[in-house]
Amino acid sequence: MKYSIAIFFLIFSLYVTAQDRATLNYSNEPISNVFSELEEKFNIKFSFNSELVNDRFITLQVTDALLEDILFFLEEKASIRIKKASDRYYTVKGKRIRLTDTQELDEVLIKEYVTTGISKKNDDASLSLSIKKLGIIPGLTEPDVLQSIQLIPGVQSPTETASGLYIRGGTPDQNLILWDGIKMYYSGHFFGTISAFNPYITDEVKVYKNGTRARYGNRISGVIDIASDSDIPDEINGGLGFNMTHADAFLKVPVSEKAAVMLSARRSITDAFSTETFRNLSQRVFQETKISNGNKVFEDDEVLTTKDLFYFTDLTLKTTVKPNDKNEFTLSSLYTKNKLDYGFLIEEFEEASEDNLEIINQGLSFNWKHDYNNSFSHEINVYNSNFELDYLGSNSIVDEFSDALTKRNKIDDFGLAFDSDWKLNKTTTIGFGYQFSSNNVEFGLGFVDSESPEENFNESNKDTNNAHALYFDYQYKLSNKWFLNAGIRTNYFSVLDKLFIEPRLQLETALNTNFRFKLSGEKLHQAVSQIVEFNTQEFGLENQIWALSDDETIPVLESAQITAGFIFDKSGWNIDIEAYYRNIKGLTSFTLGFDNIDDFFSVGKSNVFGLDVLVKKKIQSYRTWLSYSIMNNDFTFDNINNGNKFSGNNDITHHLTWSHTYEWKRFDVSLGWNVRTGIPYTKASGLVDTPDGKVIDFEETNRDRLPNYDRLDISATYKFNMSSNEKRKGKLGVSLLNVYNKENVLSRTYEKRQGTVEEGEVLREVNRTSLGITPNLVFRLEF
Repeated sequence: MKYSIAIFFLIFSLYVTAQDRATLNYSNEPISNVFSELEEKFNIKFSFNSELVNDRFITLQVTDALLEDILFFLEEKASIRIKKASDRYYTVKGKRIRLTDTQELDEVLIKEYVTTGISKKNDDASLSLSIKKLGIIPGLTEPDVLQSIQLIPGVQSPTETASGLYIRGGTPDQNLILWDGIKMYYSGHFFGTISAFNPYITDEVKVYKNGTRARYGNRISGVIDIASDSDIPDEINGGLGFNMTHADAFLKVPVSEKAAVMLSARRSITDAFSTETFRNLSQRVFQETKISNGNKVFEDDEVLTTKDLFYFTDLTLKTTVKPNDKNEFTLSSLYTKNKLDYGFLIEEFEEASEDNLEIINQGLSFNWKHDYNNSFSHEINVYNSNFELDYLGSNSIVDEFSDALTKRNKIDDFGLAFDSDWKLNKTTTIGFGYQFSSNNVEFGLGFVDSESPEENFNESNKDTNNAHALYFDYQYKLSNKWFLNAGIRTNYFSVLDKLFIEPRLQLETALNTNFRFKLSGEKLHQAVSQIVEFNTQEFGLENQIWALSDDETIPVLESAQITAGFIFDKSGWNIDIEAYYRNIKGLTSFTLGFDNIDDFFSVGKSNVFGLDVLVKKKIQSYRTWLSYSIMNNDFTFDNINNGNKFSGNNDITHHLTWSHTYEWKRFDVSLGWNVRTGIPYTKASGLVDTPDGKVIDFEETNRDRLPNYDRLDISATYKFNMSSNEKRKGKLGVSLLNVYNKENVLSRTYEKRQGTVEEGEVLREVNRTSLGITPNLVFRLEF
């Protein structure tokens, strides 16, 4: 059945409808002439200020291209924004970007990487996602900032969440996530199933898998740099909508020609309306936790729910001021919250239990960009980020016992940065800067047992790391043939009183018209990471806490990575191949949480070999792309598996996605198939008796693997106008996740469980399974 659907969709998609296309070849052509020719070829009209296009020239070569692709290239190459006002009329405005991005505009070539809105520049190792232009994604009715990144080869989510991104063997806490310069320590809603960033106010997302610029530091894996919209609109505009999990609204208000205010809000609707989508997500998130089983001792225990509150929300407010062409000031704020309050009662025993969890991540940033002249510019950023996690769990029987477990984790992160670029000549640019951050990290765990006070504990830790960083970049670019970026970053961490040096290198060269070779290398360090705590394991949610390195139980993480690959582009075919090797040091059993490790600490390392392949083909309105990753991620720990290497906890050997999109008039349809190897797990053979009671007898660490994972998703949207001038628009969408309802096992652990009186304690296999077949609907209005 599943294969038939995929084949049917492919055959159907190949039946494409011809659209107007053009072949253009310009060399240093005035952009006004380009607009005139496009107006004639496509029967459209451009509206723009004549001063905007005066003295602007462009070099562009496209073959048999659609209008949308030509406009996309014009925007990127000429630093302009083109907005579609109606089916025929387009407005053109200026766009201000950094000097390092605008140099050699006539020679920077932007390539669509996967689908519309995801591009790759030949002078940067980053991938750029324009959320406003992002094409339809399989299984999604509207864009999701973090789920969209999972289209990129080498980015995986073994837990089937938006925020649980594993980039080339790195864990989610090893990714640097920035929102308008604010460091984010919690980036998901509903325990990671939805990203915490409103896509409708997001302008651009830069993603680095390798070759990171020296300005990015204190994380050893990927970089996700999110910038919200900073345009100043001519008039008030906004939008609102809802799907089966949440509703949102945003508004952009021009205060004057040089200033604007933007605000947005999202909130879950699930505490007011129970939808099929939310019920399926809840079943996936809460399975095998106290919330799902009601803390039952015996299967036939009757449980009464006494509290059932859950919601999430996020709010943003941004002010942009552009007093002149040389200055831009922005003040951005973000607030996200997840709240859970759940309680139940086993009436037969009068046993009451409650779980209260609250997670808040908020931040504020001020940014000033200034161009002194055509050669020198700077950017100053000041931010404050706050993260708070509070959990209280209790369990009691009247007149018998009362237990309480608490967990808190708090981060107060203040930072400032100065970043500058100096263009020495036509081919050479240097960049340098300074960053300071003061990171105060606090965590505490407490337990009170009324029956056994000797088991009570209260552990806490609070420390501050003041980090100073100086960095330097050298960039050389010769036409479209050579690109070199060499950088170095020095980090001083006060919590360790140590200095760390991080070299960076990126090289790319054109071998011929169709082939490019690329090479990069870097060394990175990280002083704050997440550790796994098992005291709230029965609750089963958010059992990781942030902690600072102490160079003993929590060493500084260190990563060295080298990457090499090729890019081929010809006749609508795009092939991108990258091979990489990573060595990560400073891993601990505290940060990885091995099932068969108990009461001792071990330090280890990881060696990751991998290959990422992307093959893409576009045929008029039909796109198809195949993404394949092969990876070997081995761990080595002195005290685990006799010091021999073993498969890493999230070692996905093979991962293949095959996606299709088709556009017809106002309809968009997308289908995607996701297939991957199951992750390793440690198998238990049974229970063994010890002087302290029965314990689980585990076999070799991560020797076995879960069954292979596969899932088919589909989505479709329809856009419509609600006014003759097309200023008020709408969208309807429908999606279906896991079309053939495949039950995939995401993790497998073991626990001791009370059996019958005759059995006593027995071994129970605990499988957490994937999301079942799940529909979703969306309705949106924009004005």
